Amino acid sequence: MGIITAFYLSPGKEFLTFTAGAGFLVFLTAFFRAQKNLFQDAFFGIVACGLFFIIGMGTVFLHSSETQANHYLNTAEAEDTPELLEIKIDEELKPGLYAEKYIGKVLAGYDSLNKQLPRNISGKLLLNIQKDSVSHLHIGDHILVPYRLSPFSKPLNPYLFDYGNYMKQLGVEKQLNLSAEEFIILKRGKTGIKTFAARLREKSIKRLRNYSFSAEEIAVIQALILGNRRNISAETYKSYAASGAVHILAVSGLHVGIILLLLNWLLKPLEMLPRGKFLKLLISLLGLWSYALVAGLSPSVIRAVSMFSFLAIGMQINRRTSTMNTLFMSLLVLLLINPFYILQVGFQLSYLAVFAIIAIQPKLYALFQPKSGLADYFWKILSVSIAAQIGVLPLSLFYFHQFPGLFFITNLVILPFLSIILAGGILIVLLALLDILPEVFAKFYGSCISLMNNLVDYIAGKESFLFSDIYFTKPMAIVAYLIIVTGILLIYNQRPRNVYLLLSGIIIIQLLLIHENLGNQTSEIIIFHKNRTTMLGLKDANHLQVLSTDSLTPAQDLFLKEYLRNESIEELEYTNLKNIYAVQGKRLLIIDSTGIYDLPDLHPNIVLLSHSPRINLDRLLNKLNPEIIIADGSNFKTYVQRWKRSAEDKKIPFHYTGEKGAFQLKDSD
Repeated sequence: MGIITAFYLSPGKEFLTFTAGAGFLVFLTAFFRAQKNLFQDAFFGIVACGLFFIIGMGTVFLHSSETQANHYLNTAEAEDTPELLEIKIDEELKPGLYAEKYIGKVLAGYDSLNKQLPRNISGKLLLNIQKDSVSHLHIGDHILVPYRLSPFSKPLNPYLFDYGNYMKQLGVEKQLNLSAEEFIILKRGKTGIKTFAARLREKSIKRLRNYSFSAEEIAVIQALILGNRRNISAETYKSYAASGAVHILAVSGLHVGIILLLLNWLLKPLEMLPRGKFLKLLISLLGLWSYALVAGLSPSVIRAVSMFSFLAIGMQINRRTSTMNTLFMSLLVLLLINPFYILQVGFQLSYLAVFAIIAIQPKLYALFQPKSGLADYFWKILSVSIAAQIGVLPLSLFYFHQFPGLFFITNLVILPFLSIILAGGILIVLLALLDILPEVFAKFYGSCISLMNNLVDYIAGKESFLFSDIYFTKPMAIVAYLIIVTGILLIYNQRPRNVYLLLSGIIIIQLLLIHENLGNQTSEIIIFHKNRTTMLGLKDANHLQVLSTDSLTPAQDLFLKEYLRNESIEELEYTNLKNIYAVQGKRLLIIDSTGIYDLPDLHPNIVLLSHSPRINLDRLLNKLNPEIIIADGSNFKTYVQRWKRSAEDKKIPFHYTGEKGAFQLKDSD
């Protein structure tokens, strides 16, 4: 809670210093008081929670770019701002259509090719390097680039994914767009554990391509075993998502948990030896981190292996509460190392799934006791799947807005064999690295992967069981988790207080739904941003009238689809665009390429310039004197810049959707 609070409120250094000092003194007082008391009260627990809250805020403060004197954000205005930066490639991302993408760590700044500045420069950057102009870079490579950083663009239409905010959650504040002529490779990465892991993964992928795997089979093997999803096709990813099996395509807690269970089963005979449990734990941890090495030591893999390393320790302690305690201990350690983890979707889903399995699955499994061993085996799998789905459901609805209704069938079909597929895949990779992989084994494993893909495609084809475009907000997700937690408390302790808490949560989410429904009953006019097109939306409660120069559907425009879902639009109507509208007591005039605006008795409040009309804007402003001028994405940028200067001279607000995003005028404005 301290970490989340610090992200939203950004407390200053003086406040944190005073709070930390006062909190520590109060904690010491509570500690010595608790030692003297025979019967304890809640005071020490409350103070301890407060201290951890302060520690959380302090952790965010120490990791923020504003507090790091050498961060490139804090050197941009300095007198000795560097001309060049030395960057080490730290992570390789999925490439875009036109550029390879890397996350790089800034190591130093230079004011020329030969002279280093007296102080180091730090921070992370996103590097976008043109695909057709550069040989592939590798993790660990050092490159020299110009100091020409640019901010991330904000989404220009409402409710779209904010890539800049996502990068900031990874600690990346700026980006750099480069061609081959704009950087120099200083040295290739040859040392370092992360460089070795990345090279090992690349070598594994190259060796796999020497065998008779199809392109799709190799892509799934890379994702399933090595955590590399770069070559997964959009169709395959969509099928796995629709069937509820998308978690299989990312090395996560599921994979590492299965590997830990396999190791625990294989090494069980060691428990009969003196100090056998310790030896078993040591080999298990070594096995987990060896797998992380083969999977490239990516951040998601490191997080998952760290979490299950703590759980492996907890499994050997054999205390009743050790599993849950060790889960939260791993959470504490990882967040102290990097508090930004808590903002990342994969991190949230992994911990919530494991928490739900630990808390819910035993009680769920106890509801039914099958008589046959096979039925019991499948009931265990189903109970684990349901528990995990309960844990991640609110976040899945909030982030992805869909629910695969056949997830339990997918898990019943795939999970029983996933341990075999994972173990076989790891063996396949190791044998391929050693160049001793039998072709028969490769063909058989490839057939298994193809069979799994076909099963996933078949289940995903049952579209009537995929519930998509579900409207679910952040407050709804928070309250849903309150209901889940109070429900778990009620399962373990049937006190009236827990019943009241559960019912209160249900009432709150109902009130939220009513509030959201009332909030969507407003009216507005919105001018979307779309290149070479003019598109307006006239919203009245749950009805939207789309006015456009093109004939488009929501499926063709992602921003329109997102707007429909988030505004709970139930009725959609397409209409040809006209030039004059009266909306919400204001007159809107659209001046298109014809440039006609000199109409008798026309005094528009809003003027929209569309498709680059050849007009003298100074003359137009003198004649019409509108409240605001808007230019959308259908105009030439040179025209827009000229219009902007004219509007500024006349002190009339100017809104260009290509810079400020879509223009929205609500009925309350």
